[in-house]
Amino acid sequence: MLKKWINDWRFTRVLTIVAPVAMTVWFFGGAPGPAVGFFALGASYGVLLFRVVSLSVRASMVMGGAFTLILIVMLRMEDISGIPMEGPALMGFIAGGIAGGHRWSGKKAGSEIRRKRERTADGGYTGGWQLALINAASAAVLLGAPTAMLLDGVTVQTLAVSLAIGFVGGWALVRFVKSFQTRFIILIAMFFAFIPALILAGFIGYVDAVFTGLFGFLAGSLIGGRYWWGPRFGAPRPPFAGKTKRRRKRKRKAKTTSSKRPVELSKVTA
Repeated sequence: MLKKWINDWRFTRVLTIVAPVAMTVWFFGGAPGPAVGFFALGASYGVLLFRVVSLSVRASMVMGGAFTLILIVMLRMEDISGIPMEGPALMGFIAGGIAGGHRWSGKKAGSEIRRKRERTADGGYTGGWQLALINAASAAVLLGAPTAMLLDGVTVQTLAVSLAIGFVGGWALVRFVKSFQTRFIILIAMFFAFIPALILAGFIGYVDAVFTGLFGFLAGSLIGGRYWWGPRFGAPRPPFAGKTKRRRKRKRKAKTTSSKRPVELSKVTA
């Protein structure tokens, strides 16, 4: 019985969950209350990301990347309050991601959960209230997370303006730019302009505005990338939902094998 349980994939998953729990107790056991609270917060984020938010591919990608920004906010708040936040939240996220991203019962117990995108008859992707709710809730989290920076001296006006500008920019990019190549070029240009923008904003004292604007940009991309009314409610907008031509499977030609038997010549008799 013990050998069977050890060979089970669930045993390995349990060990990988116990490891971050043990690290949290070891490194942050001096402040058990905050450590438990932020560990639970990170675990909840991980479970929801891999179990619920993964139903929407776009929201899953955005919220997965946004967790790094949330950790940066926690690190800044940790310096102010002296309470451990980032470490327990990261350990909780690892444990929650493993627990939420794998099956724990049934025939496929221990396997990773993979979502299959359902297509419509015209070649697009399906929508519905679930996808709409997931994207709306994710956008709300992205807009609410930077409000913690008010404790670091960021003014309400700076926070509101930067979030609004970032939101409009992200919404307009995915709402009006239909070409995937153009979107990619714009994102690459923004990536290379981000560091100079931070340096310039640091000279004039608005570095926090650039950082919080990223949260608004990500939230705007989620809202602008969906249909929010009509028959396609909840469905993603093009180009990710555009009509695509499916590849036709080529029929393999049967190999012709030449006969190895020698040709028999008929004898002619006089």
